[in-house]
Amino acid sequence: MQTMSNNSSSSYHHGNLREELLNQAEKHLLDGSVNELSLRALAREVGVSQTAPYRHFKDKNALLAALATEGFNRLLVTLNPDGLSADPVADLMTLGTAYVHFAQENPEIFRLMFGPVLLPRKQYTELFAAGREAFYRVQHIIERGAEKGIFGKDDIPSMAHTAWAGVHGVATLILDHGDSFGYYHDLESQSEKSLKIMVEGLKAHPPAQ
Repeated sequence: MQTMSNNSSSSYHHGNLREELLNQAEKHLLDGSVNELSLRALAREVGVSQTAPYRHFKDKNALLAALATEGFNRLLVTLNPDGLSADPVADLMTLGTAYVHFAQENPEIFRLMFGPVLLPRKQYTELFAAGREAFYRVQHIIERGAEKGIFGKDDIPSMAHTAWAGVHGVATLILDHGDSFGYYHDLESQSEKSLKIMVEGLKAHPPAQ
């Protein structure tokens, strides 16, 4: 989200209130005060009537869902930014590394995207769709790898879920237990080793003789 002018009334009249509310809500998310936030308080902060935010968000959770959706959109931009290569293994490593870096650089947004506040996510159509798109990026890489005989072919959706769980686990451990996760190695090399082990487990192996 781009930083916007503090001239709230002008922004509202130019149709930018929704983005301004999201910008302001993100500030509260970053400083840890989002739990005390209300749409009416946001209205006061941006200088519009207390009913104006309800034209864009039916309640606070709808606002947070929009913020989480924006988080997924940012994440999608970082995943394989140069497109896919001829090497699905390298692509999956690139995606996993970008995912972990995104979590490290955006911890508050990341926790909102995957935390319990917005459950069940299916009630927020755009948020659910954005999350599925991120998952399909993983699945598509595995499908390409399976076509090349690199990854197994038995149950690609389950393999994609396994890959996602592995990458997400690394990201979450670094966020919540970074001091112990990087005890034996620096966080960057430990993250890389974990991702390599995860990718290796997805590879197709010849049947035992």
